[in-house]
Amino acid sequence: MATMGEDDAPELPKKSPVPGQIDDSDGEDDIEDKVIKIVVVGDGASGKTSICQRFAKESFDKSYHQTLGLDFFSRRIMLPQEMQVLVQVWDIGGQSIAGEMIDKYLTGANIVFFVYDVTNSKSFENVGDWLSVVKKNLKGSENDVKLVLMGNKTDLEERRVVPVDSHRNFSNSNNMMPTYVSAKTGDTVYMIFRQAVADCLKIGLSRAEIESDIDIVQGSVIEATKVGGKVADGVGDTRKVHFVEDKDTAQVQRSDQSRNTSVCSIS
Repeated sequence: MATMGEDDAPELPKKSPVPGQIDDSDGEDDIEDKVIKIVVVGDGASGKTSICQRFAKESFDKSYHQTLGLDFFSRRIMLPQEMQVLVQVWDIGGQSIAGEMIDKYLTGANIVFFVYDVTNSKSFENVGDWLSVVKKNLKGSENDVKLVLMGNKTDLEERRVVPVDSHRNFSNSNNMMPTYVSAKTGDTVYMIFRQAVADCLKIGLSRAEIESDIDIVQGSVIEATKVGGKVADGVGDTRKVHFVEDKDTAQVQRSDQSRNTSVCSIS
């Protein structure tokens, strides 16, 4: 990660260190990466940097650090047919919405993530302002830019204040890909990055490939409450997260069984 100010933008590297289980090519020089630039925008404290760190480093920092200007992340991923893609992520500070460098940060973007906090209604309302700024600065862009609406902090579902219908309607009316993530647990973060990149490159992912990106998280078994012989499953728009025990591996698979929403919705 590199932290930049409002006066300069990073020179994009052609190669980056290969973190974790991403690529088995050992950085062979004869492989030419496809490069995808993702710009992440949204209000401060919405979790943008945490999402970027979760994707690039598979880690989560509990302390909050305000991004001043720009943070830069990168990670190399593999797509079907052994296609290697260098994903460069530009994390834009919340105050940069009125900054003089915003046009330079957005130049050459292939994908823009609009991040808001599902427990903060103001952060969702301000997505409209970010969208206006992005569209203004990308007007005339040579790239067909993919827009993604990302509701963060789904681990705090009980504190949700932004209705699922508002999320869905806003994304539909603005031709955005709607999705939810949790930077804290890592829930669907890598999957969304990989799907957005694949979609941008017009590469189809099979159901098996998508499901392989879903994390298995550790947890305790929750006993569902039975009412009249039936399992109670939440009320109204409240999303319930169930845990299913795998007795052989002592792992617990997290799945969303909401009536009205899902963890990830791809248009």
